[in-house]
Amino acid sequence: MPQITDETIDLVNDRIQQMDEDGIGKVWDEFAREQPALVGYVLGESRELQMPDAREDVAYVLTVILLSFRELSPGIAAITEKEFETAFNEEFDEMEEVFHDGFDETNAMAVIDSFCQPELLQFAAATIYSDDGDEEEESNFTEEEAGLFIIIFKTAIGLLDSKTKAPLG
Repeated sequence: MPQITDETIDLVNDRIQQMDEDGIGKVWDEFAREQPALVGYVLGESRELQMPDAREDVAYVLTVILLSFRELSPGIAAITEKEFETAFNEEFDEMEEVFHDGFDETNAMAVIDSFCQPELLQFAAATIYSDDGDEEEESNFTEEEAGLFIIIFKTAIGLLDSKTKAPLG
């Protein structure tokens, strides 16, 4: 699959900004039909977030991810619950090993740069850790929540990327 670039992400973001509530609702209905296990898992986990704005951030990032993949490869095979859980556990173990001594920005950038879709993962991380440039306004996620959702989005992106490369049938 071709790389999802910042230009694709910007295009998708512009399209989202132009949608009204009905348009967003229709897109989410399509996502729920196309990727029910993925959407269910991500939104289910977001219910546990402490801040409502964090839940909105999760929905926004997932929308950008799914629309970006749809932009480059329509009709991606559905990810099963078992596939997601297996991949998530592998990602979790890998990230735990990489960051066993705590968060290190150099290690984080190495993980992103070596990932199959680095610009999309960078977008997700930037949104999660965003403080909107205001020193008084922090991220909408606790440190633990942010780490969990980076792993969730990394898992989702990796699985969607692999599904685009898999032969149909």
